[in-house]
Amino acid sequence: MAKIDDLMSQIEDVWESPGFRTRRTRMESDYGLYRMNPYEAGNGYQSYTSNAPKILADKIMSYLSNAQMSIRVPLSSEVDDRTPGTLKEKFVIGALNLADERMQRYGQPSLREQLAFYITLRGWYAGRAMLNKHEDGSTYVDITPLDPLHVCYEMDDKGIVWLAHKTKRSASSVKNTFNVDVEPLIEGETSSGVTVWDYYSRTENAVLVCGDKDQVKYGKRLTKHNVTDVNGNPCAPVFLGAVGPAPWIQDDLSGDDTARDYGESIFSANRTLYEDYNFAMSAYKTLVRRAVRRPYKIVSPDGTTTLDTDPWQDGSEVPLPAGTDIRLMEEITMPLDTGAFVGLVSGELQRGGLSNVSYGELPFAISGFAAKILQEGSAHQIEPRVKGMTACYKQISEIISMQYESGGYNPLEVRGRHNDIASYFNQEIKSSDLEGAGAIDVKFGVRMPQDEPQLITMAQMMREGAKPLAPDEWIWENVLQINDVDQFRNSISAQQAQVTEPKALLLTLIEGLMQTGEQEKALIYVDLLRKTLKQDQQEEAAQDLQFQQLLNSVGMTPPQAGQDAGPQPQAPNLNPGGTGRSPMDVSGGIISSQMQGFQRTGDPQQAPPGTPGGAGPRVNPLGSM
Repeated sequence: MAKIDDLMSQIEDVWESPGFRTRRTRMESDYGLYRMNPYEAGNGYQSYTSNAPKILADKIMSYLSNAQMSIRVPLSSEVDDRTPGTLKEKFVIGALNLADERMQRYGQPSLREQLAFYITLRGWYAGRAMLNKHEDGSTYVDITPLDPLHVCYEMDDKGIVWLAHKTKRSASSVKNTFNVDVEPLIEGETSSGVTVWDYYSRTENAVLVCGDKDQVKYGKRLTKHNVTDVNGNPCAPVFLGAVGPAPWIQDDLSGDDTARDYGESIFSANRTLYEDYNFAMSAYKTLVRRAVRRPYKIVSPDGTTTLDTDPWQDGSEVPLPAGTDIRLMEEITMPLDTGAFVGLVSGELQRGGLSNVSYGELPFAISGFAAKILQEGSAHQIEPRVKGMTACYKQISEIISMQYESGGYNPLEVRGRHNDIASYFNQEIKSSDLEGAGAIDVKFGVRMPQDEPQLITMAQMMREGAKPLAPDEWIWENVLQINDVDQFRNSISAQQAQVTEPKALLLTLIEGLMQTGEQEKALIYVDLLRKTLKQDQQEEAAQDLQFQQLLNSVGMTPPQAGQDAGPQPQAPNLNPGGTGRSPMDVSGGIISSQMQGFQRTGDPQQAPPGTPGGAGPRVNPLGSM
């Protein structure tokens, strides 16, 4: 237990340090803005609380939650086989999906939504990323975001030395989570719960349970987690990072470091302005209220007369003694410059947050170019959060990949959609499948709805002319912001093949109808494809005859068999690694294998053996040419 006590002392020293205290104070204040804690303007005022902080934060969270994410393993020039990289991409995507499913079972938002919340409001992200085993040995994914407000840590030049996360739990929660009954340990204390520290170092994990006086009542023994990096060095299975470009700076004038500024929230530029705006609007609200119920005075001979009835109450009749009168006080108005001041503060809030264009608000008509300029003015708030989300997911991807590649886990079945436009997958991936795959590259792309037409126009302009300004791949990735350029190129090629070659389109239609079980409709296109192929053969024979007649007319003799006619063009292999047949080979290619034994209803000549009206072998639905 002595080691546990030493560990608790180490955590408390960092937790109570000035840098962490000031950062927690800032985070709690920012959360108050988001929760719209009521603003108190003071005695005599009608207080006003703006919803601007919450709307700003929710908008940024929406951008981050809906941004396009691409997880890629770039193929180096030294590696020809892309299979390990593709499987690693699928593993990471599938693991992230499994983590989301786990969150849903706990009634929590998805991993991306939680991280977007912390990155926006805390200016930090933190969490653990682990692969664990069930009792039966099966592997499951534990990727859990942690609130940076309740995290403390130590770092060195190699990264995170240790990280601890503090939560408040009930005794029953501790028992269900850690299988420890702490009720006898906190007997006699008035606490409604206990403090739990979840601790991770580069080699070990521990759980510390404290009572009212933050004294350790229970400590889970230090347990090795055996998580290593790609070089086999021990590393903590946690991720952590700050948002924004500001480094850690020590201020010689104040003697204080910038811990509270390191990793800033979305409110960093507007934090003090919200109070000024709320005060100005509270003054407006107060004057409006006074205009509705203007102050009055009672004029009476002795100056002591009071009213028993509220004169502002609807339908009230106020009896007055003789010689007594009710007179309205002089109306109080706002200074002439107050409106200009509110407008100035509103402009500052836009520059420090998002412009009104981002919310779909335009006080007057402006050009698309002007709207674009205004929108780009908000990039300074969005881009740091996007970079933070990118760095966070890259850390997560690396941590879980390293654990899985160590080989200490049973195969994991993953599912999901492979990047932008790929089809859904559901497959089992072994740790050995990831060998030699390379490093993960993560990208997030935030695109505004109004950007789409302009990006498409720009892409078209860069591609036009005899000498395009950039290659297609560069335009796709940097202008259109396509995440998976390789998959996009393949899809474009397949589409072009269908347009330029009608037979390829027919084949695609047949395969699609077969997969959906619409076999009768598929037969229609099979017949059409057979006729098309037969017509092509006839046209080719006619062209050969015309060519021979042309040669005969000029006294030339076509090359005979065995004669050297020069190098001949070779037909491309449309079925690499297969039997050598083309997919269009009606004697046994793709179509014949898929459609083998398949015939029209009521066609006795194509009925399989054993069916009424037919006997003999099954036939190729395409028939013979």
